[in-house]
This record gives sequence, structure tokens and C-alpha cells, in this order.
Amino acid sequence: MLWSSKFVSPIGEIALLGDRIHLLEISLKGMKGLSRKGKESPSRFKKEISQLQEYFYEDRKSFDLDFKVEASPFALKVYSSMQEISYGKTSSYSDLAKAAGSKKAFRAVGTICGNNLLPIIIPCHRVLAKNGLGGFSSGIKLKKFLLELETH
Repeated sequence: MLWSSKFVSPIGEIALLGDRIHLLEISLKGMKGLSRKGKESPSRFKKEISQLQEYFYEDRKSFDLDFKVEASPFALKVYSSMQEISYGKTSSYSDLAKAAGSKKAFRAVGTICGNNLLPIIIPCHRVLAKNGLGGFSSGIKLKKFLLELETH
């Protein structure tokens, strides 16, 4: 069984999807951005919502949440490397490719970032192109907002 919930943040409605134990998705585009539907249950996501609100309003720098990601072994290495990028810091697509064991796979890293179902928790917004911001599945304006939030 899957559950979902939403809350209003400084960037708009954020939706959450999870099973009984694990957070499975975060949509920065609200409920319509989730890949699957769940039974609405705000009480299921008290911890997740609390930590996300602390991130936006109280300078929370890391998350202590049970989540599950289903991805290829290479993508899991990339996601793990993303989680090692400290709050307020950034890394490049090529640096993550190198950290995941395939230094020429920077385009694949970009695709993996774009497919990240747990933005903010797995901080793909902290991954930049060598010569600029790079992309962001929820839009460059939102990427800039998150980077600004973390550096001020």
C-alpha cells in the first residue's frame, strides 16, 4: 500500500509518496508530479514534513529519513555521491561520474540527476555543469532558490 501527502513550502506545494516505512518520492511540482498515487495520509509523513520544514525555515543541513531508491548500480553510486555533497557546497556532473567510477559518464550523471525521485533529500540541485548551473527537473529558478537558501 502506498500513502501520499502534501504541504506548502516557500517553493510551493511539495508532495510525498511512501510505503509504510520508506519515503519513495518527493515531487516539487505538487501531487500532480508524483509518478504514482497513494492514499492521502498526512500523519504518515509527520517526520518527513517536519524535516523538510526545518530545511526551509530552520537551517536543517541533513536529513534522517528512511527512504528507498530503485535504480541501477551506477545510479545508486551517483546518488550516494550526491548525498556526500555538503549543505551549501556544490559538485560537478563530471566529479560525480568520477566518484561513481566512470569519469566519462557525466551525461549519464545528468540523466540520473534528472530522474531523481527524492530531490532535496538526494541533493541533485547541488550538482552543477562545469560552465554553469546545468539543468534541474523542477526548473532553473527553483535550483537557484535552493542553492541560495543553502548559502545564506
